[in-house]
Amino acid sequence: MGPTEHIVNWIVSTGYDQMPAEAKMVAQETCFDCLGTLLAGSAQPIGITITSYVQDWGGKGESTIIPGGQLVPAGNAAFANGTLAHALDYDDWSSAFSHSASILFPALLALAEKTGSSGRDVVEAYITGHEVGWAVRPPGHDDQPFHRMGVCGRIGAAAACAKLLKLAPGQVTMALGIAGSMASGLGHNIGSMTKPLHAGLAARDGVMAAELASRGWTAGEHILEHPSGFIEAFFGAGDNARALVERVGNPYRIHNMVKFKKYPCGGANHYTIDALLELMREHHFDYRDVEEVEVEQGYYSMYIDPLYLRKPKDRFGAEFSMVYNAAATLVLGKVDIDAFSEERIKDPRIQQTMDRIRIRVLSKWEVSYARDERQWPAGSPGFTGKPVLVRLKDGRTLSKAIPTDRILGAPKNPWGFENLRSKFETNARLALPGSKVAEAVRVWSRLEQIVSIRQAIKHVVA
Repeated sequence: MGPTEHIVNWIVSTGYDQMPAEAKMVAQETCFDCLGTLLAGSAQPIGITITSYVQDWGGKGESTIIPGGQLVPAGNAAFANGTLAHALDYDDWSSAFSHSASILFPALLALAEKTGSSGRDVVEAYITGHEVGWAVRPPGHDDQPFHRMGVCGRIGAAAACAKLLKLAPGQVTMALGIAGSMASGLGHNIGSMTKPLHAGLAARDGVMAAELASRGWTAGEHILEHPSGFIEAFFGAGDNARALVERVGNPYRIHNMVKFKKYPCGGANHYTIDALLELMREHHFDYRDVEEVEVEQGYYSMYIDPLYLRKPKDRFGAEFSMVYNAAATLVLGKVDIDAFSEERIKDPRIQQTMDRIRIRVLSKWEVSYARDERQWPAGSPGFTGKPVLVRLKDGRTLSKAIPTDRILGAPKNPWGFENLRSKFETNARLALPGSKVAEAVRVWSRLEQIVSIRQAIKHVVA
């Protein structure tokens, strides 16, 4: 049995009852959190633009763009909702394909509404897509210039949609083959409007691949292991395809991977923000007391790109600027959606504090040594695990390290449902009438219990 056939058999034969309870719980929480970020994204200028653009396409009314309620073809709804869900970079993040929820959930939401599927069906398909998207990505390829969200995410989305549609094995094979040729996304677009587009396009293409396969569309039968197939083309690791795919569901990974975001910005900033906030609480200082802050990054981290080291001009650059996030934390004492507004970005206090933030870039030798000594956090292309240093004007030097697996919201340090609910409510209020927010929480926080996604949609339409 070849690698592609192995993955296909696993997708078809693995069912809800075989999935761990922890995986189901995290899948539900992740979808709930993603729905909240989708609602918040819809209220932003980028959300208004993408919604009106997709609405202008017209087409058969199958699935809903949330929260406006516009009915469009299922693939188009997945595209719009996926882009909205990732508009603020506030959705979950993991080592599977960066942001699984803003790809998988909008794709499944659109198809489930079209087909009248249940919340349990969505959970089953979501876990399937997450595990497949993770299994096809070889470890140790963090420095490649493509964005794995748009690459592995498409394979995961196609697997999830194929599962929801209950495709036959041959059709699942074709869906993966179609998605393999759609895979794309460049790292250079991180920090621009096009990064959220990566989520929307991958969600749309997952729907398209599964629906085309259901209509008899053909593709290569060995998309994962073929010498000119997916794993070789993107990772140069086609010879290892069998070992990679045999990891799928063995064990399940989702509940040990997903991190929930407390801040609407690039994930590597979270360690720095957490460290600074803890130091500020412990030692009672603010930006006026700071002489310099030093943060270390690996030589191949995207956070050392000049695009992010310069003073950002808009929300999208600010979300990925380690310099901006550190300065905003010191000045504002928190990092929320408003921290990336035009007013905040231009705040002279933040602008001046940014001049005191120094990024020390580790050499290849230092990174290689740390890896050899097993001191480098797995799955962390830029973050070193070393302390953030704060030098104060009174001569004190303070330091704090937040391990990658211990940030609040990581599997080993859960944030808790009450915090997730509070985040959802804050996000939902940006798009829904206050009277609808509590009802949205009641219905969508228990995804497994939703009998019909089609009926549940009305609770998140303004």
